[in-house]
Amino acid sequence: MSTDLRKTLSDTPDTPLRVTAMLQLAIDQQASDIHLEPIAHGYELRMRVDGLLTVIEQFETAVGRSMVTRLMVMAQLLTYRQDLPQEGRIDASLPTLDKPLQLRLSIMPTTQGLRAVVRMPAELIQPKNLNELGLPSSVSHALSRFIAQQQGMLLITGPSGSGKTTSIYALLDELANVQPGQSIIALEDPVERDLPGVTQIQVQPFGELTYERALRSVLRQDPQVLMLGEIRDHTTASIAMGAALSGHRLIATFHAGSPAGAIARLLEMDIPAYQITSAVYAVMTQRLLRSLDDSGQYHGRLPVAQIAMMDDALRAAILKGADLPTLSRTISQQADHQPLREIAMQMVAAGLTDNAEVQRILGDDQ
Repeated sequence: MSTDLRKTLSDTPDTPLRVTAMLQLAIDQQASDIHLEPIAHGYELRMRVDGLLTVIEQFETAVGRSMVTRLMVMAQLLTYRQDLPQEGRIDASLPTLDKPLQLRLSIMPTTQGLRAVVRMPAELIQPKNLNELGLPSSVSHALSRFIAQQQGMLLITGPSGSGKTTSIYALLDELANVQPGQSIIALEDPVERDLPGVTQIQVQPFGELTYERALRSVLRQDPQVLMLGEIRDHTTASIAMGAALSGHRLIATFHAGSPAGAIARLLEMDIPAYQITSAVYAVMTQRLLRSLDDSGQYHGRLPVAQIAMMDDALRAAILKGADLPTLSRTISQQADHQPLREIAMQMVAAGLTDNAEVQRILGDDQ
């Protein structure tokens, strides 16, 4: 089927048919994103598969422009405005699907023309629950213990594209199913996919409905479990800490390279040490490694993750104002702790991935 779709992409003069073939090919390839990029003498179509962009096809300028315009029409954007960024949603009906495909479209003007990026629905490629994530057993057990708690904060860290949101969605799904009847509210930018049993609110970090404003209001909505798409600043972190200390369970993403780095960054945000030690239940960090299929080719991705629990030794180190190396050393001495590289090398030994992929993702990280 992919061969026929590629032929349609390259040969058909029908722009709607070409766009349909592009979307169907993205589904077949399990792509997370589609890029229509204007270049010096035309347009380039690329798809992100397993975290990497791959060139699929090149078009003449007129063809590429017509495809971008078609996407804008589908998203009900202003096709006559070529000078400003635009964003929209598309409900695309495809012959192989029994319901419309919900897509996000982002348009950006460049010196070569309009650039379009389509975000494919997360549910097409993301694991749906904790069992499907494939996390190390020590991490899965710690997350199960967090689900059983009645309060506290779980921070999930890692670079962009490391699967943080996927892990959070799996956790929220588990919470909604294991403990029905709870009030679960998620603040996201943007909402990736619908979660039954979860109230989802799309915030505007640089608009009026910021994380800070939404979080303050949501705390008056009688929530039991809160999800924050990202903690970015002191104010949001402070409100989140207060929520965790006042009897809420809170899950949030945080940009840091390691559990120790996350704690150090909270301290740099002027969050009092006693609040961190009292509110934070655990800090998890993860990356995604491309996995090997039976033929030795990359296909799909698996998480490599570690988790640091807020035990007595870590609390004492934080309260003493320990620096990053000391925090890292304290975490490394926790029972059942395994650094990312050790877990990754176990995956290599099991034939799940290879050394080249571990080096590409982890570099010199531990």
